[in-house]
This record gives sequence, C-alpha cells and structure tokens, in this order.
Amino acid sequence: MIRANAQPELVERLFRLILFCLIFAGAASGPGLAAHTIGQASASQSAAVSEAVRASFGSVVEPVTGFKPYYVTGDFNGDAAQDLAIVVRIREKRAALPKDVRVVNPFDTDARVTFPADPASENKLALAIIHSWKTPQLAGKFLLIGESPILIMNYDRATSGHAEDAKGLIELMSKRGKRRRGEKFPPTAKGDVILLGTEVGGDGKLYWNGRKYVWEDSEDD
Repeated sequence: MIRANAQPELVERLFRLILFCLIFAGAASGPGLAAHTIGQASASQSAAVSEAVRASFGSVVEPVTGFKPYYVTGDFNGDAAQDLAIVVRIREKRAALPKDVRVVNPFDTDARVTFPADPASENKLALAIIHSWKTPQLAGKFLLIGESPILIMNYDRATSGHAEDAKGLIELMSKRGKRRRGEKFPPTAKGDVILLGTEVGGDGKLYWNGRKYVWEDSEDD
C-alpha cells in the first residue's frame, strides 16, 4: 500500500506503470478476442444452418459448404419472419424426403422435376428453402431442382479447390435495402430476392410471388 506521505515522483511512476500495463493488455487481447468471437458466431450460424437442413429434409440433402457463401437469409415471402436458402447436394432418392417438403422446378418451362437415379454418383445440386426457419412452426419447406443455365447445378465449382470458383453463386437482393445501379427489382416479388450466378455472366433472380417461386434468367442470357 502507498502511504499518504509517499514522494509524488514515486506515485506518478507507479500510476504510469499501471496505466501502461492496462493499455498493453487491452491492445494485446482486444483484436484476438474480437476475432475469436466472430469466428464462434460464424461457426454457430453454420451449425444452425446444418441442423435446420437435417431437421427439415432429413438425410436426403446436405449443405454444400464449399461455396462462399453457400446460404443466404432474408424475408423471401414478405411475412416479416426470416427465411433461409441453402445450396445443397442431393444424396438420396425422392422417396426418402419428408412428406411436407414441396419439390418444385421453377427453372424450366415444363416445370418437370427429375430426381437423380443414382444420387451418390451424380452430385446433383439443388436449392433448399425454409420459410420462418427460426420459429417453432415452419411456414414452408421447398426443394428447388431443375436443369438451367445457373451454376447452382455445377458441383465442380465447389470442389475445384480454387477460391474464385466458389464465389458469387448466391446473393440476396433486399426489397427495402440498397441495390446496385441499374438493378431492377421484380414487381411481383413479395419479399427479398435470391440472386444466383449464371454460366454466361450476370445474376438470375429467384423470388416468391405469393403462390410459388419464380425464376427469371439473367438479362445477359
């Protein structure tokens, strides 16, 4: 303990030493702690996404985490609850899907749904969508599958080992947020729009029109 009659110089030195130690400790641990927290949050969110896919679709599909990002969240149907869209690989046949999953093909004009005959070898990709995914009572579960120019059907992008190949597959166009210059929002979309990169460049638009999911090809197609 410092006595009341201690020399002023000694008190000042001790004060500076304590202050220096506090500043040094904060500088050393602050950024690392922040990065660790962000990493934990990211891992926690990815775990929640994987669990949501398993609970809603069983073992029929699995998230394709090689894409960066491989999922987006937004309010797709305009009910103010958060929805989830995930790029998935089909692992089992359609018969193994839970009965309440709606399987649709918005990408082709004939809307025909064709499941892979041998899911284990075909590596066919699809888009899984869960409405109100964070609520006890889900508002809808969809598996979107079909042939189209979109790269969501190209599994090699996620497994090539090249970081650039895995980027730019899926994004979100917010109904109320800022948009890129010249970017047009579909007038019949009830909520946020899912953007999917195409093989020829540009983004195709996938959105809920109040009854079903609609696909608009990129203007560059």
